Amino acid sequence: MDNCFVICKRLLETLKVPYTGKYLKEKIFTHPQYPSLLGISDTLDEYGVESMAVKLGSDRLDDFPLPGIVQVSLTNGSYFNVITAVSENLVSLFDEEGKQRDVSRLDFLKSWTGVSLLVEAGEDAAEPEINQKIRDQSIIQGIAIICGVGLLFWLGLRVIESGISGLHLFYFVLKLLGLSISAVLLWYQQDKENPNLQKFCSGGKSADCNSVLDSKAFQWFDGRLNPSLLAFAYYFAGAVLFTGFAFSAISLLAWLSVVTIPVVIYSLYYQAMVIKKWCRFCLIILGVLIMESMIVFGGSFWSGGIDVSLVFLFLFLFTGMILGGIMIKPILGQQDEIYKSKRELAKLKSNKELFELFLLRSKKIKNVPLGIGILLNGKTAKHQIIKVCNPYCGPCAHIHPKLESLFDRGNIDLQIIFTSGNGDEQKEKTIRHLLAIESKGNSNFTRHALDDWYGAEKQEYERFAANYPMNGELKLQDKKVKLMEDWCNNEQISYTPTLFINGYELPKEYSVEDLKYLLD
Repeated sequence: MDNCFVICKRLLETLKVPYTGKYLKEKIFTHPQYPSLLGISDTLDEYGVESMAVKLGSDRLDDFPLPGIVQVSLTNGSYFNVITAVSENLVSLFDEEGKQRDVSRLDFLKSWTGVSLLVEAGEDAAEPEINQKIRDQSIIQGIAIICGVGLLFWLGLRVIESGISGLHLFYFVLKLLGLSISAVLLWYQQDKENPNLQKFCSGGKSADCNSVLDSKAFQWFDGRLNPSLLAFAYYFAGAVLFTGFAFSAISLLAWLSVVTIPVVIYSLYYQAMVIKKWCRFCLIILGVLIMESMIVFGGSFWSGGIDVSLVFLFLFLFTGMILGGIMIKPILGQQDEIYKSKRELAKLKSNKELFELFLLRSKKIKNVPLGIGILLNGKTAKHQIIKVCNPYCGPCAHIHPKLESLFDRGNIDLQIIFTSGNGDEQKEKTIRHLLAIESKGNSNFTRHALDDWYGAEKQEYERFAANYPMNGELKLQDKKVKLMEDWCNNEQISYTPTLFINGYELPKEYSVEDLKYLLD
């Protein structure tokens, strides 16, 4: 598992910052400086976690703010760890693979380079739009569970209608259980960052599904064939045969259950004696195979004859499922290539010389908008950003927090100019209200009002006006509104948001997200 990704994940979990693996993975893997401490720092910033890179001496270990990220130098390279506790003799941490360990203080100090990332989570630290993502995820999982339970219920009814005995019914239930567990195991191998599956797989010192599933003994044909796929194909073919043919198929299925006994023995031996780690999902599947064999022996299921046509049907279903899985896996793995392409593009777009070249070729402001709109001055401003926007523009609201994040760094002046309301009374009242708030001269109050307006799920002027009451200030904004309207007309502003960087329009090849790598 990638070191930067797993360390970021462990840190967010320790800080109790909600996240999704998909968003975190994309931010880490598409950063132009991946893999690096800067990539981790910028990713944490997306979650509202402030960070500062420092280099500390070994004497500062006891004062280290916890949790925090440190760089360690090992024999096979440099990695990042997350420190969670420091005592007189021990240091508790998540190592380069994300596993929780206690190491001696002396050993830690030998490997620690001193390079560290100090972090502090804000009160509202969370992944952007996390609540919506969790709701969507819950809906999808709920639908999948309902469909799965419905399918199992239908299969169960088919088997019960065939009039089989209780022992045969229990054997069929084991087939369904094995099918369900192997499906979850397949899911885990494609989504190893899933926190719920990870929690089940890695709890305890001897439990580690990754060590077992990723071992060479359980990976064939360059990893395209593995025990998860074999188990799913075996239980899928067996469940289909039992559902469709019940008594006719029982002898064949019984002999297949017996054939799996050497597989069970080998797997248990390899986990216990070679890897010395246990895969909990694998153990459940092995337990199901053992119970299948016990029922087969107890019920003498093999006593009947074997229909050759069913043998070919089983082989067709079994091999068909395996071939399907082998063909689908490369498609699922294309996400890594997509991340790589995005990262290469981000590297290109973060080239400052190239950005300057594009910027100088774009549209230049004809008239400098002095004293127009809302001006927020940065503490150590080196760059000026002009945002021409509409208070009811969705894309304008979308880029507002990104511009605020840039402004928080202190190296930009941010000027906000509103387009004409074009006779829309509600829009014109909102523009006047925002200008009236700015006229109070309190930049923090102005920023809070802008955040409140653009951060609302729905822009409602009455609610906003009630939260920011003004007396007669709205009537004093006519001149400012006219100046903005004239400026927008002179500059031929045709859409919002339109951004100008140091007097030049932001090239269409770049987005607001790219500016954090270009303006320092």
